This record gives sequence, C-alpha cells and structure tokens, in this order.
Amino acid sequence: MRYTAEHSLLQLVSSGNEEAFTIIYERYRLRVYLFIKKYLKSSQLSDDICQNVFLKIWENKEELSTINSFNAYAFTIAKRQCLDFLKRAAVEQTAMNLILQAYPLDNNITEENQQYNEYLNFIDNTLLRLPPQTQEVFKLCRQQYKSYDEAAAILGISRHAIKKHMVRSMKVLRTAAETELGISMSILFILLSSF
Repeated sequence: MRYTAEHSLLQLVSSGNEEAFTIIYERYRLRVYLFIKKYLKSSQLSDDICQNVFLKIWENKEELSTINSFNAYAFTIAKRQCLDFLKRAAVEQTAMNLILQAYPLDNNITEENQQYNEYLNFIDNTLLRLPPQTQEVFKLCRQQYKSYDEAAAILGISRHAIKKHMVRSMKVLRTAAETELGISMSILFILLSSF
C-alpha cells in the first residue's frame, strides 16, 4: 500500500485528532454536499445530511485506518444516509396521510390550539436541556429562518460551529421526540405545520 498525505491524515483522524478531521472535512465537504444534493434536491436538507455524514465518520473514526479510499468511503456513507432519509420520509408521509385521514373534520379549535401549544412547549422544554449557545443557534436557524452564514455572523462564530450546534440540537430533539412522544421528529414538525 502506498502511503500518501491523505493516508497520514486518516491515521491521525482515526486516533482522534480533531485538526486532521477538520482538514478532511474541509477537503471533502463540498463534494459530499453536492453528491447528496443530487438525491435530495434541497440545499437545507443536503446541508443537514452532509453534517450527519461527517458526524458518522467521526463517530466511526477508528475505521479510517483500514480504508483505501476516503472518497469512496464518504460517498458510500452519504448514499446510505440519503436512502435512509428518503425511506423514512416515505414512511412518515404515509403515516401522516393516515393520521390526517383519520382526523375528524369538525374538530374543536380549542383542542387544536391546546395540542399545538403542547408540541411547542415540548420543543421549548427540550431545548432548555441544551447549552445556551446551542439554544440560540437553534432559534436563529429554525425559528427565525436564518441561514448558517447569517447565524454565524450574528453570533460571531464560524459556520462550522453553527453546524455543530445544529447537529447537537437536532440529535437531542430527535431522541426526545422518539422517547417521550413516541413519534419521529419529522412527524412532530409535520404535525406542527398542519395546525
């Protein structure tokens, strides 16, 4: 096996070197993002899935010492993440259609408002478990619809830091929705948008 500068970087990443991971991330992020966007056709979704890909790579960093091509490795993970997302979206859309079909048309507006407020309170209470800066990033990006670049400029931190905060907050929300409400985070957001 021919050792290259990239191989040396991957060895460093596999031993937990964050600087080496940042170099790999910067080198491959755009390629992985564009690859994902071919599947999902959405900039925001592609950005989120791209973050998940690199989060997965970091979580399984020990594997990097055994791979021959990081490019192939990263694209394989990206493809799996896209396919998993599309399968989940199809299942959740089917579930949502069934929920909406079963939902009575003459429902009480007060009950609707109460349910909506309960969902919002659930999200607010879940966000309180996060560090203050992560809460602020979530509010800017998801509630005030700021782009990652705009949020970075407002908070005076890097775009990469914004992404790390968003990955953390989405992971906490996903886990809370599944364990406390028994539904996926996507279904929760769909339910909120249906009120």
